[in-house]
Amino acid sequence: MTTLEGSDAMAEQLERELKRFQELHQELLSTSPEKYVLIHEDQLVGSYDTESDAINEGYRRFGNVPFLVKQVLATERPLNFLSGLVEI
Repeated sequence: MTTLEGSDAMAEQLERELKRFQELHQELLSTSPEKYVLIHEDQLVGSYDTESDAINEGYRRFGNVPFLVKQVLATERPLNFLSGLVEI
């Protein structure tokens, strides 16, 4: 697999995992509000109190492979990033 093919496969997996998160979102709001969920290959693995707990569990169970860790929030918080390439 070339790097581009690998990137495409990871992007598709992320899309599927984000879609699964959206499908479960309402249920998760009632069962795991503000917790961090771990989703791997379309399966909800569990919910965790901290982001690092969820990430560590993902590495422990699956190794160094892509998986999704996302906080369960009623409203998404925008992330703001400043590029190092912007002159100030």
